[in-house]
Amino acid sequence: MKQRIMIMVSVIVISVSFAAEAGLIKTTATVSAKRATEQITVDGVLSEAVWSGSGYSSLIQRDPIEGADPTEKTEVFFAYDDAGIYIAGKCYHTGPDSIAGGFARRDKQVESDWFWFWIDPDNDNQTAFGFGVNPDGSIMDQKMYQDIYEENDWNGIWESAARRQGDKWTFEMFIPYTQLRFSKQDEYEFGINFKRYVIKNAEHDWFVMTPKNESGFVSRFGSLTGIKGISPPSRLFISPYVMGRSSYSPAARGGAFYERDRWGSNIGLDLKYGITGNLTLDLAVNPDFGQAEVDPAVLNLSAFETYYAEKREFFIEGADIFQFGSNPAGGVWGCYWSDPRVFYSRRIGRTPTGNVTHSGEVSRSENTTILGASKMSGKIGDWKVGAISAVTQKEYGLVDSAGTRFEDPIEPLANYTVLRGMKEFNDGDQGLGFIYTGVTRKLDEQHLSDINNSRAFVGGIDGWTFFGRERAWAFMGNFIYSSVQGSEARIAALQQASTHYYQRPDLTYTDFDSTRTAIFGYQGRFGIKKMRGNFTMQAALGFISPGFDVNDAGYIQSTNRINWHVVGQYRWLQPKSWYRQMYLSVMTSRNFDFDGNLQFQQVYSAFTIVLSNYWVLDSYVQVTPEGLSATATRGGPLMGYPGYTDARLMVRTDQRKALQLEASYNRNGIEDGSYTNQVSAGLTYRPSSSVRLNLSASRSEAMDKLQWVRNIADNTAPYGAHYVFSTIDYDVTALTMRIDWGITPRLSLQSYIQPFFAVGRYYGFKELAKAGTYDTTPYDYSGNPDFNMKSFKANVVLRWEYLPGSLLYLVWTQNRSNFANPGDFDFRRDMRSLFNEWSDNVLFVKFTYMFKG
Repeated sequence: MKQRIMIMVSVIVISVSFAAEAGLIKTTATVSAKRATEQITVDGVLSEAVWSGSGYSSLIQRDPIEGADPTEKTEVFFAYDDAGIYIAGKCYHTGPDSIAGGFARRDKQVESDWFWFWIDPDNDNQTAFGFGVNPDGSIMDQKMYQDIYEENDWNGIWESAARRQGDKWTFEMFIPYTQLRFSKQDEYEFGINFKRYVIKNAEHDWFVMTPKNESGFVSRFGSLTGIKGISPPSRLFISPYVMGRSSYSPAARGGAFYERDRWGSNIGLDLKYGITGNLTLDLAVNPDFGQAEVDPAVLNLSAFETYYAEKREFFIEGADIFQFGSNPAGGVWGCYWSDPRVFYSRRIGRTPTGNVTHSGEVSRSENTTILGASKMSGKIGDWKVGAISAVTQKEYGLVDSAGTRFEDPIEPLANYTVLRGMKEFNDGDQGLGFIYTGVTRKLDEQHLSDINNSRAFVGGIDGWTFFGRERAWAFMGNFIYSSVQGSEARIAALQQASTHYYQRPDLTYTDFDSTRTAIFGYQGRFGIKKMRGNFTMQAALGFISPGFDVNDAGYIQSTNRINWHVVGQYRWLQPKSWYRQMYLSVMTSRNFDFDGNLQFQQVYSAFTIVLSNYWVLDSYVQVTPEGLSATATRGGPLMGYPGYTDARLMVRTDQRKALQLEASYNRNGIEDGSYTNQVSAGLTYRPSSSVRLNLSASRSEAMDKLQWVRNIADNTAPYGAHYVFSTIDYDVTALTMRIDWGITPRLSLQSYIQPFFAVGRYYGFKELAKAGTYDTTPYDYSGNPDFNMKSFKANVVLRWEYLPGSLLYLVWTQNRSNFANPGDFDFRRDMRSLFNEWSDNVLFVKFTYMFKG
């Protein structure tokens, strides 16, 4: 096994050693900005003298016909003053009725015409800020990082306006220098790009166009010149907030803590300060880190923790700085490999993990309180840097035992630290970065030290290099080391957790040791990728040692894995009479463990076509022969699994239309007769340009003959336990409805509703007969693990940005659940029983006001 790894690494290194000149040929596209000599009113009228004359109009089409002239004329103008940059435009239409607009919540895509402007203020060819406006004044903004990645949750403070004027729509944007990061110079040359999107033709017209068979975005920007006599401004933004919360839970009425838990309020402060023109400090005092959107319901029958996306604004903004392992080449496929998230921000403020030590009625918080948090991001010299520090308080569960109250610790005081740095060389042709995370906890109670790590430290490096003509090829990689410390009881439990399974009786690379007070591990992945041309390919090698663990500040599901894959793809990128684009991919991959066992292998093929009417057909087929699982027995020996074939077909209609449809079918057929059938369908309807209704439904029906049930200790059994499995029939039905109403560009109402049903019936109990196989023998199991999980989640959010950077939120959330009739699914009966349940309702309002210094 080690020999195979060394051969693959050697091939990659030799490939890089023959690298040729990698740099992109930079465009010479240039526009100049005029200094405004009068006050510019951002109203979309373009009445100021600086907008007189002709604007820049030499755009080039990328879609639908690459390199063609635009079908509609566009004029773009640039101006500046001591406060910021102004962009104005005239977007002509041959037919005024073809101008398409609409309102939506900020940063939500509207199927309409758009104008986008991006600026790279530091000219680093990697980072840019984007600003978009449509004919009715709806806005979107984003941050670009590492050349090609978008962070759409970035919210700048800027102004815009748009007007419809006969045969055209016009717009104005004002981007304050406070929203940009740049250093003092006598005269400035900013990297820029801009495009116009004409929805009737699905047409993208660009200032600088990236050919479809090439890569790169920010690195190809043109230049904005003529700006001089300005300085990076001081940046100070202070946003105090006031929040009120009321909850109503009839099921809890009369309880000892009902009135106490029903009401809540909070005040706090967020501060953003520009330390230098390129470095920003964010501070949060008594922050409100609650999230306005609810997490969806899921069914998890695996051994692993469910991953939920971050939705808290403090952690969303600037999250790109802390992305580890990403690169301007776009990375490589997963192929039955999941990169660990070195920093998973939802660990900060997590649900308390401990239990109360007294018996009685209990009141406990859903999340750990964050006492304070700070974040620094930007550039120091040539290094892009980011740092987060947060402190979470010690949490107590309140217990009422026959009228006597107790406070039992359920979560320790903890400190979280994250450091990230990245430096690019040769205009982004190479990059080298590092990351560090540290978590320390004050463990004063035995029951908390038994379930929490006292210290956890992770360090990693990542990087990339392009080579070949104009970045035709890229090599990328990362390496991470982890260290976790704790009491003997805690580290013993960690060794036996689903991430590690050190107790496996047939594991030889390492072993379980109840006296350990620390475990250590490492992870690495290296890839090579061809990106230019119609034919592309990639290969990667990754490894995760059994002791690797980042789950205190990050996220990982499993370890003890060595993975490699090879992918080839051919792309038909120029439109023909019946299609616009086609993609055909073929991939193979294999997984081994550190003992050298071949666990998984696959051959996979995918085909995607965009038809001339903009319908999309997407499909794949995956063939996997029988293999070995290290997790099926939940800490027992390796177990075989039968081979299977997985296939999927998806159809989606033209996304520009008022009515959009999508449907898919997925079939997983397993050689032992098990199967999964999944059907999903979605409908999106826009009754007006400002209202979007989305309905989706999915249903899965499955039969699995090897569903794990329980491990029952027995010293007389092989490996000291009976590994009990059964056949399970389960059905999962999910219905989702979303309504988005853009009342104005700054005022929106959104609603989300999800009924969810998951029913499972276990029968035919059996135990593993022989390790390394999926042979079983009947087992007399007396338990009943059947389930019928029903839930209903509803969420309504009113968002009003009454001033730039100042917000009012009004949020209502309802949750209800029911578990009656386990193992038996009847949609009408289960729906009735769900809505006969008491619901938990929460209403909260949050008001923030931004002071600008």
